[in-house]
Amino acid sequence: MRVTAVGTSGGVPTARYGTSCVHLNLFGDEVLFDCGEGSGQRLMRYDASPDVDAVVVSHFHADHTLGLPGLVQALEMNDRERPLDVHVPDGRTGRAVDTIEGAYGRPSYPVEVHGYTDDGPVIETEEYGIRPFATPYTDHSHGLVVEEADRREFLVEEARALGVDPGPKYGRLQEGQAVEADDGTTVEPDDVLSEPVAGRTVVYTGDTRPIPAVVEAASDASLLIYSAMFAEAEAERARSTGHSTAAEAGRVAAEAGSRRLWLTHISPRHEDEEDRLESEAAAAFDGEVVAVRDGDSTTVSRE
Repeated sequence: MRVTAVGTSGGVPTARYGTSCVHLNLFGDEVLFDCGEGSGQRLMRYDASPDVDAVVVSHFHADHTLGLPGLVQALEMNDRERPLDVHVPDGRTGRAVDTIEGAYGRPSYPVEVHGYTDDGPVIETEEYGIRPFATPYTDHSHGLVVEEADRREFLVEEARALGVDPGPKYGRLQEGQAVEADDGTTVEPDDVLSEPVAGRTVVYTGDTRPIPAVVEAASDASLLIYSAMFAEAEAERARSTGHSTAAEAGRVAAEAGSRRLWLTHISPRHEDEEDRLESEAAAAFDGEVVAVRDGDSTTVSRE
């Protein structure tokens, strides 16, 4: 699982930084969370291909969506044939279609717009799932949780002790099938697989206040990507606009037991003040804190 900050400025782009976009490589699937203005061009700059499989939009403000028409056009210019899935909050599918088709029309490849709700996953595969959680920023705004499927380790020594030698039987056991040992006894998968180990979790808050639902969603997160638009001196402005401060992000991360914290969606007024934001968050959170900027990237490793 690799995560790249593509656009990190809040509200409007600056000369150096674009608006909200995060690229995730999830077991070979390439997914964008939000697609702010110019995201397609910055994806190429930061070695995170714009030829993505899906875009998931947290809410339909311009600094999170204006890059969609440009991305759609760029993919057509690159002779894309397979569908592009665009997932938006239910109730915003019409706006998504208008945004894409109003700026560009219909491309030659399928662009499939899907509405999501809090009742089920946005995307689900054997390796991972992406589920939304509601936030109070707008009537249709969400954070997003990437959850790796729990895994079980194959216990080679246990298998040998039960009379199962290396070979095809190992694969069948790992796929959940019973096999016959050398002495004719039956070996079940549970005999040679460890207890389930929780997978990695990446949480992207979108724009939000530090509410209990965010803390719950970020519980034990391997990486929490938090929209921390303001320094603490702007706390009242954060409250009045539905955003958060870096200090509030730190408190959420600490309460949730998150392992790492990325601060993003940073107001242009705090450009070149990233150290200040990190310090304010770190006053509450003793894990790793980074005020990320466009192009920052990390691998989310297993603990």
